[in-house]
Amino acid sequence: MLVQFKQWAAASRCFALAAVIAVALPASAFAATQAAPAKPALPQPVAPATVPPRPQVRELHYVVTVDAQQNWKKSDPKTGEQWSKGSTTQRYEVTTQLRSDGVLQVRNLQDLDLNARMEAKTIFLARRAQAELAASGHPLKLPQSAGDTAALSNRMQEDIARCNGDQACNSDMTMRYAAIFAAIEHPEALEPDTVPGTFLYFLPFHGCLQKSRVTLQMQIDGVRWNKDVDRLVSFSEHRNADAVDVSDGLGLCDHFGATLDTEDPKAPMYLDNVFVPRPVGTTVYTENNHTSQRQEPQPVPSAVVDWMAATLRHAAPSGSATATLALPLSLNGNSTWLGLWQGTAKVTFQWSFTEVAAAAVH
Repeated sequence: MLVQFKQWAAASRCFALAAVIAVALPASAFAATQAAPAKPALPQPVAPATVPPRPQVRELHYVVTVDAQQNWKKSDPKTGEQWSKGSTTQRYEVTTQLRSDGVLQVRNLQDLDLNARMEAKTIFLARRAQAELAASGHPLKLPQSAGDTAALSNRMQEDIARCNGDQACNSDMTMRYAAIFAAIEHPEALEPDTVPGTFLYFLPFHGCLQKSRVTLQMQIDGVRWNKDVDRLVSFSEHRNADAVDVSDGLGLCDHFGATLDTEDPKAPMYLDNVFVPRPVGTTVYTENNHTSQRQEPQPVPSAVVDWMAATLRHAAPSGSATATLALPLSLNGNSTWLGLWQGTAKVTFQWSFTEVAAAAVH
């Protein structure tokens, strides 16, 4: 794992921080000459008052609907033509919350440029790890020798072991030490900024609001080759789900992170990921007069998730969008069936990222 951390840290060597240029007003602008009549003194510039950070919580809410149709064909000289027709309607509604400490940051944690984004995350995580370790009574001391580095690696393994397999703890600890090892490669990441910031970071927090509702219906009917009877047979597949507060073991807000640009009034929001929960539902499959039924996670078309993520990558804090998307992969997520998949999904998408009152924070 240490090798992986060092490889990740080395990837950020290309980053360079911008230098701060101080501009001084010439003294002659305020000086009076002996030959000229006296003039009233010009008012001296007053330094802007320092605005204290204003922590806030924002609620992320989205609703997406999918109405899709798809055909499948596979022609083979031996088996003849196999085919199917499928359709699905799906609706996903998700609500969660993210918190900002109100401190204006210099870098965009979700910058559209990959190098800038990696630099921002490296610096942010390194500084956060430094602060957390200091608060725990074990301040961060960058290794000065190979032995120090080995001791830090052992400490990482011990801390991860103390997570006892807890997924959230493992993730937090891995990110913390990734940042520390990045700081070893780039100790300048721990130096404070000297220019004012404009970005607010919104991050997951313990006990965040977690609400979701997913409904799904899918029907696929067709003909395919059955090797047991060595001929074409009809088949059908029906999937349905109606699930509330779907979880994959992590908190819902742990799947999201956002940045607001306080100087962009039209599209200040940057979101680095759109998480779509997969509900467990019922799948009923019938082929050659044999029917099976099982409970399993139900699929959402990957084209829909990719489009949602692209839509919110840089967007207004609230809005809506529609699209008709091509579906080159199977609706049921079964990639083992070869052949040609053709279809479209009509998608509607509404979202909001709005500040909530303290009483509404969960």
